[in-house]
Amino acid sequence: MVEDTKLEQPAEIKTDQAEGLRSMFGDRVPRVICMSCALEADTASTLTLGTAHALRQQGQRVLLVDEIPLQERRDIHGLAYPVRYDIAQVLENDIPLEKAICKAEENLWYATGLRMERSYMKHKLRHPSLIDRIVKAKIELDLILLATKNPIEGVLRAYAHDIQQLVVCAPEEPSMIQALEFVRSISYRTDGAKIPVLIIGGDSEAAGQEAFDRLQSASQSLMEQPLESMGWIPAVTIPNSTKHTPLPAGLILPATLYAKLAGTTLQLT
Repeated sequence: MVEDTKLEQPAEIKTDQAEGLRSMFGDRVPRVICMSCALEADTASTLTLGTAHALRQQGQRVLLVDEIPLQERRDIHGLAYPVRYDIAQVLENDIPLEKAICKAEENLWYATGLRMERSYMKHKLRHPSLIDRIVKAKIELDLILLATKNPIEGVLRAYAHDIQQLVVCAPEEPSMIQALEFVRSISYRTDGAKIPVLIIGGDSEAAGQEAFDRLQSASQSLMEQPLESMGWIPAVTIPNSTKHTPLPAGLILPATLYAKLAGTTLQLT
């Protein structure tokens, strides 16, 4: 396990920083949601980008931070929007924040966090956190959406202290196993609070509920970590596993899914 001291804060200031900032700056401090996708990379990329667009169309000012690895994407070979720099370079104090954030559409900003894990492992991430830098730069956002396939505690801490979690998975076993790993990774952030889980895909709502029940049972028995069902959304599942290589499922996503996901996301804020 890599020991991290760079982002540790003195005990006396380990309070809810986001709430403190809101009292100082009002609604300009955005809420932060981490969407951990136990799905194949193309589906995770499409899912989170579509959710960000649905949120912006509802009037939310959204920054999408894309951590979905490029090397894992099969069909989507590039980034959603052109950016030269990574958020990790900002948090290493190499470049100013404005150079890493692209104004992509009305109400939508885009950045990548593809280097965040590597920078964290090399102890290069520095204070202040991303949320603090955004407030200081007076970038007015309502929501920061972190899109990841690997929620690492130290990396999340570099973004913000107060982060709402959402685990998204399909009912297939490889996806469920990965979702359980996500729960383990973020469980000690929760202080016993339920971790929201959304099931996408499967033959029916009953199948989705059965998948959540299995995940809930495993989480309780292994970690005593309760989960909260955020429901089920239909989608056509494309299994990616072979006999020797279990992989998370891909999905054919219906056009109506993104508005529902946006609604689910706003429930968390």
